[in-house]
Amino acid sequence: PSLSSALSASPLVILCILDYSAIDSLFASLPPSILKDKSIINLTNGTPRQARNLATWMHDHGTAHYLDGGIMATPDMIGTPASSLLLSGADEPAFASVKDTIAHLGTPRYMGPDPGAAALYDLALLAGMYGMFAGAFTAMALMRRAGGGEGTLEPRVSGMLNPWMAALIPYQAAMAGSMDRGSFESLGNPVGMQREGLRNILRACEEEGVDGGCLAYFGGLVERVVEEKGGDGGLARVEGLLGVKE
Repeated sequence: PSLSSALSASPLVILCILDYSAIDSLFASLPPSILKDKSIINLTNGTPRQARNLATWMHDHGTAHYLDGGIMATPDMIGTPASSLLLSGADEPAFASVKDTIAHLGTPRYMGPDPGAAALYDLALLAGMYGMFAGAFTAMALMRRAGGGEGTLEPRVSGMLNPWMAALIPYQAAMAGSMDRGSFESLGNPVGMQREGLRNILRACEEEGVDGGCLAYFGGLVERVVEEKGGDGGLARVEGLLGVKE
């Protein structure tokens, strides 16, 4: 079927394509009236500003409801309990009216009426994921320098790196709690001590011929925390250096 006939076939339209520019191209050749009274769910990855701008555009073109969202899943996770959908915009009754339908893709969660809220949370969670990958790839590159032969990296990652990273997951929430309280306590791991650990990681990268750039910027932030706040507090003080850039 044509795009026009597909959009006309249902009161609910779910979009999930490459980016917001592709959405612009998609609708450029279609009559504006084709969206009138439709409920639109957009699961295309983008920024909060893009989501808000598209929500305004959809409203101006007569849509009944517009929900913007993010998919927290890899393709093979879609439709499984591991998949979740973050949605925002419109209002809770509008979300409730489509919740059962989109639940086939993953567990839906309403993040509020701001159309940009789901995109913000989506990108925040992805930032955590890519930060994890950056550290993990640095770890793997260092592990390779230990030798072991072909086919030995995966067992070392499964048996050593993954359990270690999993054990630290509760520590993230503990640091967030210290940020909420404004206490930034060390939680048994003072930032001055962690600065020395990061220095050693970066030295080892240099000695072993590994590019430590993924961690070098973070190491610089830790250095600033120790210089400005002292070494007795917690690593969570790094977040305070990530303020809005003017």
